[in-house]
Amino acid sequence: MDGSKQKMETFITNVLEIPYDHDKVQTLLTARDVLQYAEEELMCIIMQIYAEERNVLQRDTSSSIAQNMELRRKIVTKNTSRIAVVYLVDVWERISGNLYLGSGEQWNQFCDDFTSMVMRNLGLVMTGMLGSDVTTGLIQSSPLSCLFIRNHQNFPLPIPERDRFTLQLIRATQDSGTFHQIFSALLFDHMGRAKNNNILDANVSDVYYALECLTAIKISASRPVVSLISSLDVWSPDLIKNGRELENYSFLGPFLGLSGYFEENMKIQNNKELEVEQLKHDLPPVIRETRDIMLKIVYNLLLPKDNRSNVLSYFARVLNKNAKKSGIQAREEVLSRDGFMLNFLSVILDLSAKVAVEKVDKNYFQSPNCRLDFSEVTRVNATSEEAEEFSKTLSGVKQPNFSTECFLMAIYSVHLSLLPALRKQVTRVQRIKDLTNMIKDTTRNGRPPPNSRAELQLKIGEAKLESWKKAEKIAQITTFETELLQKFAEFYGKVCLWLLSVIDPERKWVNSGVEKLPNNQLLDTLPEFILDDIADVLIQSSRFRINLLGNVNLAPVCQLIQVCVCHPHFFRNPYLVSKLIEVIYMHSPDVQGTSTPLFEKIITPASSEQFLLPALLDFYTDVESTGTSSEFYDKFSIRYHISIITKTLWFASNTTHRLTLMQCLENTKYTRFINMLLNDTTFLLDESIDSLRSIRDTQKLMSDSSKWDALPEETKTQKLNQLKQDERQCKSYLTLANETVQMFHYLTQSIQGPFLRAALIDRVAAMLNYNLQQLCGPKCADLKVQDPKKYGFQPKELVQQITDIYINLDSPIFLDAVAGDERSYKPELFALAITRLTNAAIKSSYEIAAFSEFARKVKEKYDEKQAMDQDFEDAPDEFRDPLMSTMMRQPVRLPSGVIMDKPIIERHLLNSSTDPFNRQHLTVDMLIPETELKEKIDAWIKEKLGK
Repeated sequence: MDGSKQKMETFITNVLEIPYDHDKVQTLLTARDVLQYAEEELMCIIMQIYAEERNVLQRDTSSSIAQNMELRRKIVTKNTSRIAVVYLVDVWERISGNLYLGSGEQWNQFCDDFTSMVMRNLGLVMTGMLGSDVTTGLIQSSPLSCLFIRNHQNFPLPIPERDRFTLQLIRATQDSGTFHQIFSALLFDHMGRAKNNNILDANVSDVYYALECLTAIKISASRPVVSLISSLDVWSPDLIKNGRELENYSFLGPFLGLSGYFEENMKIQNNKELEVEQLKHDLPPVIRETRDIMLKIVYNLLLPKDNRSNVLSYFARVLNKNAKKSGIQAREEVLSRDGFMLNFLSVILDLSAKVAVEKVDKNYFQSPNCRLDFSEVTRVNATSEEAEEFSKTLSGVKQPNFSTECFLMAIYSVHLSLLPALRKQVTRVQRIKDLTNMIKDTTRNGRPPPNSRAELQLKIGEAKLESWKKAEKIAQITTFETELLQKFAEFYGKVCLWLLSVIDPERKWVNSGVEKLPNNQLLDTLPEFILDDIADVLIQSSRFRINLLGNVNLAPVCQLIQVCVCHPHFFRNPYLVSKLIEVIYMHSPDVQGTSTPLFEKIITPASSEQFLLPALLDFYTDVESTGTSSEFYDKFSIRYHISIITKTLWFASNTTHRLTLMQCLENTKYTRFINMLLNDTTFLLDESIDSLRSIRDTQKLMSDSSKWDALPEETKTQKLNQLKQDERQCKSYLTLANETVQMFHYLTQSIQGPFLRAALIDRVAAMLNYNLQQLCGPKCADLKVQDPKKYGFQPKELVQQITDIYINLDSPIFLDAVAGDERSYKPELFALAITRLTNAAIKSSYEIAAFSEFARKVKEKYDEKQAMDQDFEDAPDEFRDPLMSTMMRQPVRLPSGVIMDKPIIERHLLNSSTDPFNRQHLTVDMLIPETELKEKIDAWIKEKLGK
């Protein structure tokens, strides 16, 4: 024993760093005695640390201990428990450095027992059993926390040693009550550090690495710290009322709450010298690093199968408590912040990355076992009652698997995180634009006088503008973080595949493009936001020029858009289809400058060549009435998108789409489309011309300084505001008007028959005559405004296209229609148009000659009509149409008993499927020809002409 005893004595002296007590050591006979002596000495040192006042040791210790304590005081607070813990950690660290002193089974047992003794005393210190700086038995700031300050100049332990120490401490305390006390305090400490963390801090990721270390510790088949975390009251507190409280007070909330948004980070707001360019360099690596570590933490929490339900329930609670975040007027103060939600999204997207789509249960959103609350969510094509009834039919289904819950929670996470963040970014851009315009208007005639109220308000506005610009640029860094968007793009490729499996489970459309797929209850009861979010993100990413789909398989995305646009009956909300059409528009060459892969993959398949344009024409007509208060203005935006797509397909090198469109127009089903095109052209040009006249009047008044200066300031303000409104309206209406006229132009070049149908021909002629009168008539000078291109007003191009359309439709029946337009046609009008074409060099001499010949033929028809009208002045009333008072040529009887001329009632039915006399439902096939009356009319006309 003497040799071993000497080694043990040396070991204790080295490890505890205590003076050698010869008298006391002489009495030690066994290894147990040596250990007891060591523990007494260790306890003595610990008690002296607790007994010291003002950090001065009361015991005469060796210089090495004093120096060691002084060094440790520099990196810890004046908490004596913390000092004691640091000392014990030093003791533990020195154990491994003195193992070489002996060998053999007895020696190893001695070292193990010594380590256990140190850990036991550490437990007593950590639980407050030896000191008074505790509250309710727990140390409020864990003394162990200093072990996890990474990259500190006096970091106590290297990371591998720290991890080994932590593992041994857990082993030593796991079976006693001290484990919960020790590590609860440490976890609370980490939670507090995370809450005080700032993305600009140098060691911002320390606390994340610390938690990752703790959650990764595995003993046998268990993860003690993971189990402890989910058992804490703060894991997901019961009293939480809303998303903001969940972010602030749940255990993972502060870790997920790290934010780089200007509005959410006071340190960024208060640092006036912080440059955005520097943040572009500094923030993305920190965002990625902390998100990567958070993924590892959550992954560790999910590894124990018995803990997965706890984690998924927390995920579901985050989403349910933030359900209102998708609203337009969300109460931000009770919802989690965007930084939190995007970090949460990043984690759940990573967890979903390896999920196989075929393993995802299609019934989860409707299942009674769904953890998510969709009671107030709008469904694709079902009421909430219908969705609830369908849910009842699934009551016997098994519990969803982890892949299903994770994948479909990720879909909902996108809806509540990325989409609101994108909408806010749009709002930021718009408010900057509005404030910039306001400042420009204020300084239009120079800055206000110094020290005036107007000057003060201007300075406030300019300062606000600079702040908003900074906030918008910083938001770009976080919202459009590259890795997050890439994760989203890859994930939503899978979502599109999953949706296709719901819509077309047998892949009939994808494989062969059958004309119509049936509705199915599973699709009907899905939340509408799933498809809506796909459209919104694709639209916004295109608007912000983000190459979201650069490295993604586009096939499922394009197939989904195709099948949805070609099957609008799937959706109760027409605006959902309109958004998908807008996606096609936003990726078209007209918007992007060149054709995009997404656009090409949508228009190329045989199913698109056959069904896309017919579906677009149908929707152009159907969107006339959407049932919303804004339908009148919405329809113009939707139709503009359709017009651009149609033009692109018409002029595409592949002529299949053009042939499809021509076949559509030959079908009388699409007469209503042409009628809507006529309505839009008439209304839009009329409104645009009125706006141009108003703009001209205001510009003329402003150019006369004497008259303008004489006006009261209030009147000036009113006129300037009206000018802005006129300019905005004129530009908006002319944008679509130019497209509709252009569509008439290129369609009538190739196909004339549909435009010459009896129900349309008079309206086509009247529209052309009226607009030619506006552009070339006596009052055309009223349309001369300053910088007409600013509003998209191109009178020469409009005159050229309108006169081309006349020639394109040149035929005897069209000549009759043009000459028969009593409202706008005058022979002098065409003479003025020819003069305009010649003087402005709008057309070549050959083209002018062709139009002159058309004008001559119309004049002949006009003269003939004038003579005929005189002959038919005394026609009996029963021969006249009751609406237009014109001679009927094709009399038909309505169900109401009224007799009308067929072309007139057909024209009415293109706009309203009602009887004009009693408002009852009416269709063309309900009209009954009045053969006997027609014979009487024909006989009377023949008799008149014979005379």
